[in-house]
Amino acid sequence: MITTHDNNNNPKYLFFNNINTHELIIRSDDAQCQEYCTLDYPLDLPNHAWCAISHGLMCLSGMFNDGFRYNPKIYLWNPLVEKYKVVPKSPLLKYTEEETKWKALAFGFLPEVNDYVVIHLVKPYLSCEPEDDPHTVMIGFYSLNSNSWKTSSEDGFLSESLSSNDAVFVDGAAFWIGDYSDEHEYQQVIICFDTNTDIMFEILLPDIAPQLQNPVIHPFGGLIAYFVEDDEDHHLDVWVLKNDAVNEFHWVNKMSIDLSEDVWVEVLGIRNNGEPILAKSNSLISCNYDNHEPYDFVDSCDRLSPSSNYEEHHKPPFVIWPFVETLVLLDIGRKPNTILSRKPWHRNRNLLESFNYSS
Repeated sequence: MITTHDNNNNPKYLFFNNINTHELIIRSDDAQCQEYCTLDYPLDLPNHAWCAISHGLMCLSGMFNDGFRYNPKIYLWNPLVEKYKVVPKSPLLKYTEEETKWKALAFGFLPEVNDYVVIHLVKPYLSCEPEDDPHTVMIGFYSLNSNSWKTSSEDGFLSESLSSNDAVFVDGAAFWIGDYSDEHEYQQVIICFDTNTDIMFEILLPDIAPQLQNPVIHPFGGLIAYFVEDDEDHHLDVWVLKNDAVNEFHWVNKMSIDLSEDVWVEVLGIRNNGEPILAKSNSLISCNYDNHEPYDFVDSCDRLSPSSNYEEHHKPPFVIWPFVETLVLLDIGRKPNTILSRKPWHRNRNLLESFNYSS
């Protein structure tokens, strides 16, 4: 069983990833947004990789990269204790790139069973077997507790593509935005795999006419928030997916925000309370869900990165995730009855001093 050391009373942080300089900084999720620590990215892990963060761990893979950066391995990394592990090879990697129509990953934490999981989807091209369903999706499910995979499949999924970059994991379920088209219409849907039931299904996106641009999804508490960005009108719509019964979902418009001309209509990340973070010139703003008003969050992005060099008329190059501390993976490579040196983890002394080294 994995060992965690976090609860709802622990401080909440934000993980800032500078996609230009690859600087990784954890900051407090408050009005000051002060630096908590700077992280060292392991050279053994792929940069420019797909990544997701959940409950203090980061999941990375280069399986979506082209050319020499392609790396199908999946890694779990705890940046605070500077340990990582390679996940056993996914059984779905038996499908070559030529045999794969689309693929996706998602990563999340299951508090009910104290486990981290990776979801790997592959939609193969139709093979020569006559009984094969051309709309079958193969599902791989990895558990950190068991350090093993199990597989299943679901039929009847029409999606022609699926965006793994938009993967979200909430309340035991993984969500991705997909799309399909027929002779009558183009349709965007959310594909969901529920680890509680091992059932996969599709959810229609809100019927917005005209269809706005660049839909993205993010966690919102125990729900999914769907952000619809309109660059031309500088407008942001926020919809929340609610589940009133088993597999019966409906969308509620949480808020609609008219933004000023100097705001980049693109959600850079989400605060721990679910409020979106956007860039305004060289500062960051957030939006209050109670009064639907934007407010200043960070007065200047220049203080967020020691080597920042933002180009004029370009938004700050941050991807931002909520972050909490955990001791998961701390024991990797540790010999029995060995006292760990605290020196490498001096920045996390408060967390480590409460760890029982004899356990």
